[in-house]
Amino acid sequence: MPAPADFEVFVSGDRAFAAFERAVLAAKVSVTGGFRIFDLRTTLVSDEAREIGETWFDLLAHVVDRGVTINLAISDFDPVYGTELHELTWSTVKQVAALREATGADRDRVNIRAALHPATPGAIPWLAFLPETLRRAWAKKRALTKAARAHAPGLKSAMPALHTVTHHQKLAVIDDDTLYIGGLDLNDRRFDTRAHDRPATETWSDVQVIVRNDPVIAEAKAHLASFEAVVRRREKPPVTRQLRRTMSTNRRFKAPFLSPLTIVNEIERAHLDAIRDARNLIYIETQYMRSKRIANALAEAAHENPDVRLIMVLPALPDDAAFEDRFDDIGLETRFGLALENEALAIIKQGFGERGTIAAPVQPVMAPADGNATHAGSPIIYVHNKVLVRDADFAVVGSANLNGRSLRWDTEAGLAITDPGRIELLRNTLFSHWWWHGPPTGAWLDPAAMQPVWHAEILRNHRRLPQNRTGFLVPHDTAVHAEEGQPIPLITEDMV
Repeated sequence: MPAPADFEVFVSGDRAFAAFERAVLAAKVSVTGGFRIFDLRTTLVSDEAREIGETWFDLLAHVVDRGVTINLAISDFDPVYGTELHELTWSTVKQVAALREATGADRDRVNIRAALHPATPGAIPWLAFLPETLRRAWAKKRALTKAARAHAPGLKSAMPALHTVTHHQKLAVIDDDTLYIGGLDLNDRRFDTRAHDRPATETWSDVQVIVRNDPVIAEAKAHLASFEAVVRRREKPPVTRQLRRTMSTNRRFKAPFLSPLTIVNEIERAHLDAIRDARNLIYIETQYMRSKRIANALAEAAHENPDVRLIMVLPALPDDAAFEDRFDDIGLETRFGLALENEALAIIKQGFGERGTIAAPVQPVMAPADGNATHAGSPIIYVHNKVLVRDADFAVVGSANLNGRSLRWDTEAGLAITDPGRIELLRNTLFSHWWWHGPPTGAWLDPAAMQPVWHAEILRNHRRLPQNRTGFLVPHDTAVHAEEGQPIPLITEDMV
């Protein structure tokens, strides 16, 4: 089947960023989007964009000078518990002010804004967290210089609110005919290549797709135009067919609640339905596997259908553990996440047994020393992917991880795919990324046969020297999760 001309799949930042640059360069009227991080200092990578300048500031200035309107919502974060991300957002806001000055554009032409999700905890959990919130706030204020505090305006509050929810989506619509959607934000940290031949702390596997001339583009633009009003209860969510979303809002009566009220959980529903209806294979790539709902659904599917098998690709450790020098340095939130993942994976393993394969990617070299960023004797490749493929007839690609936060709280966006040609291209691109013998064929690609073939080769890779492996994948190991995880009673799994 020929590759569809209206659909492209990218599994690394270098290719995705280049394609995004070219799409924005081609814009004639507008670029509309929503991202968690969008740093105008990000280095340009495509030849076409580098003819214009060096950074995304130069690229946007170029298209604004041509008359293109830019409308982007960039997530803001709790200034106390997410200080670094809060600073990064407000650094972008200052970059945008400079962009308007450089181009002479007003706010209608260049509307790039910090979007803070309105949901906050009720009075009881807020009071419970207040001593720790104040302690952290004072510590952050003392640690920052006066100049640095200007980049963290939220720290100025004497009695800080607690913002537990964010906009985590990553999508853009260009000229009403192109949709860019997936798991990639825009900054230099998200850049990587398909070879992942960088220091472990700089690796970043991710998945992004581009769709052209499709009805989902209008759905995405309607979502981008409305989501800020929807989460404030000012509008109802627009009806969509291919776009899948997570959205939440403040509860009307929230005094005892830490959690927001979920408005839309279409991404969770799409995963649960796909898992239930799988005939032969459930294939998942995810940054976090912490949702007990998803874990139980997978175990139930394995019990109900003895023909269904599972392949799951995860990072060896989450980033807030993998990139610390010692486990002593990781916080309670990270330990809670490790405990949740350990519990979820135990449920899945018990359900599937040998019919389930859980793998983690590593580089084909020996690690220079032991450390958190080492797995199976090699430097890890960090997985930020968010993909589910059921058999060969359904897939979801988007921004949501398989944790309660992504499936119930944060604003997320994903694309449901049913077109056979698009699914074939997606599967071939994903699978060939992990293996070095070219696009998989035969049993390596057959949903009814591939899991045992992959499983055996992944086990062999674990026994081989790194330079003799046939791909990036080795078995995932939950021993560290069990040792370093810390359950927290009475705290919902949706927090992390």
